[in-house]
Amino acid sequence: MTKARVAAKILLWAVTLFLALVCLRSGVTKLPADGFWVRDFRRWGYPGWFRVAVGAAELAACALLLVPRLASYGAALFAAVMLGAIYTHAAHGETVRLPFNFVLLGLSLVVLYARRPAFLKKRAHAASAADAPQPARSS
Repeated sequence: MTKARVAAKILLWAVTLFLALVCLRSGVTKLPADGFWVRDFRRWGYPGWFRVAVGAAELAACALLLVPRLASYGAALFAAVMLGAIYTHAAHGETVRLPFNFVLLGLSLVVLYARRPAFLKKRAHAASAADAPQPARSS
């Protein structure tokens, strides 16, 4: 394995661990019935169960991110949560929160692509091979 590949793997793991820690922190803080998230979700007009569902989704994403074969699913789940967060903050004029949400969305998409399931990698490879120009046959 080349140094570049090793560095890429280390960087991918660093990004993945960062996302997992963010998911863990966000998910755990959304579960208590007396936290600041209760006030925020109420202010945004969401029912109480939705805060718990988002927290559970973040905790599930955390667990999935830590298993390489499942990391793409965790990244996709967290990307969906981030899309909801971006919509919510934008709709309520909380633009100061948006940059971090966009960074987390971008990092999630990087992990989603890098850890995509093997069958998608094979499919993409087969499609690109089919699109490649064929050598001319001589008669």
